[in-house]
Amino acid sequence: MNPFLIFDVMRFELSRSMTAGRIAIWLVLVAFPVGLISLLKLISGFDQPEVWGFTVYFLVPEVVCMLGLLLWATPVVATEIEGQTWIYLAMRQSGRTTVLLGKYMTSIVWTFAAAVAGITLSMMILIPDDVVFVWAVMCALAGLSCFAHAAIYLLIGVVFHSRTMVTAVVYTLVIEYGLSFVPAVANKLTVNYRLRGLLVEWMDWETVKIQARVVFGDEPASTHLFAIGTFTAICLTAAVIRLSTAEYPTQQDG
Repeated sequence: MNPFLIFDVMRFELSRSMTAGRIAIWLVLVAFPVGLISLLKLISGFDQPEVWGFTVYFLVPEVVCMLGLLLWATPVVATEIEGQTWIYLAMRQSGRTTVLLGKYMTSIVWTFAAAVAGITLSMMILIPDDVVFVWAVMCALAGLSCFAHAAIYLLIGVVFHSRTMVTAVVYTLVIEYGLSFVPAVANKLTVNYRLRGLLVEWMDWETVKIQARVVFGDEPASTHLFAIGTFTAICLTAAVIRLSTAEYPTQQDG
């Protein structure tokens, strides 16, 4: 597989995304955390850096990143089937894998750009102590969120191509926003649990970590990073293997 072909897919997908509708969605993703933080800043009396830090984290690395990836990474197969281009990809050598990885990287670039813009504007509103450090931590968490969640949504799109969005939404609500807060071993298998652990580790919020150990965990940062890397690698590998052997019905078949 030629890696340059993956970048060709990225370039094509990014150029195709420059439509009024998709740009509007990108702007909404940027404006959502900024608008909410501005409103909270005006009506609330919070002055604890932990409260604002967790607010930015929840709104951007969790909500914005997952929403953006839900729209971009999940319909990787469904889009090709609906556009009647799947049969041509399936016949080309490495065509399936190239498109899969190209769209994976495209979803990350598109979503991470919105996340960084949202974080930057939020920092300009909050102006916390060590603003550059806080900005860097949030951007790093957003990047990790993009890589891991994009791989998960990609796998969902490959396996559940006919009910892609429904399955992805159910996974997001039940697993990432439900199970990740449950005090059990299972919550350690979620990406958001690992990201929250990295948040308190990198921000050195020892008090928060002690008071809410079930939510943030007590593992070192290296364990969280290893877990996120493992989740990403497993999901990407499974998606590539599944896609290389799957036979999807086309509109002509129906």
